[in-house]
Amino acid sequence: MGTGRMAPAVPRAARNTRSSTRLQTQKSYQNEYTSKAKHTGRVQKKHLDPANNAHKTNKTATSAPKASATKSAAPDKLDAISARSSSTTTFSIDSDLLSKSIVCYRYIPTAQKEVAKNTAHFIFTHGAGGTLSAPAVVNFCTGFASTSSTPLLAFQGSSNLGARVKGFHACHGHLGSGAKDLVFGGRSMGARAAVMAATELIADRKWDENGKMRLLLVSYPLQGPKDVRDQILLDLPEDTDVLFVVGDRDAMCPLDLLEEVRRKMVAKSRLVVVRSADHGMKIKPASRTKEVGEETGMAAARWLSGEIESGGETLYVDDEDEE
Repeated sequence: MGTGRMAPAVPRAARNTRSSTRLQTQKSYQNEYTSKAKHTGRVQKKHLDPANNAHKTNKTATSAPKASATKSAAPDKLDAISARSSSTTTFSIDSDLLSKSIVCYRYIPTAQKEVAKNTAHFIFTHGAGGTLSAPAVVNFCTGFASTSSTPLLAFQGSSNLGARVKGFHACHGHLGSGAKDLVFGGRSMGARAAVMAATELIADRKWDENGKMRLLLVSYPLQGPKDVRDQILLDLPEDTDVLFVVGDRDAMCPLDLLEEVRRKMVAKSRLVVVRSADHGMKIKPASRTKEVGEETGMAAARWLSGEIESGGETLYVDDEDEE
């Protein structure tokens, strides 16, 4: 048996599928290969059944950005997302920072019916070539909303990094300044934009210094075509908490390189490795991609709530069926 201490599990009653995804510590992961032992302490996932959770999408947008101009998802794409999650709304944000409206998608926590004004949100965005309907985005956000008490606002952006950073500022401004803590995140290029936006807020003092800054970085593209994109991570202040979620087959974020950068970082960080996942969070068999993707969102929610500590051993999202 693996000897690593497991992260707290979601109650067994929450699971209604035979397969389960497991969160393991680094020690137990290493023991698997030295002793070929099986592991216990599976993290049970709360499965969302769209057929039993039908709802209507609340469209409050007055105008949606043109897909040709910003590569935004078409309205029917956004509606398709809403049918796959427990409680969601779509709307658009107009900001002087950008020439086009920003299409947003709000994932409301399963236990909540509505979101109060000035409620702290987790602001999240997709990768450079993706959209809000990308499976990796939908799976992560759905899993997060099923577990977290924090609403998630995912926004659509162009492939321009600077514009994406402005998107974070626009969403933050739209939500109001009542929230003490800030949570930014994204996948791939969106993760870079999240770090840059957070850094700018801290530098410009446009944020409550007594609050907490947290960053959820999925598939962070650490290895660029010509250089290592580590400086913005190294510049983060020590009172910032960071969670990396990375696939162990992600060529854009080699684990050994990431560990080297984490050792140099002043900010406190935790790493969740998704076994057999590539940069797009696709795994084999493909039928398991959705479930494992949702589990990464659940792990992120548990980290944000404090159930998983900000610092500590690397955790592994495992992919294995129960016997």
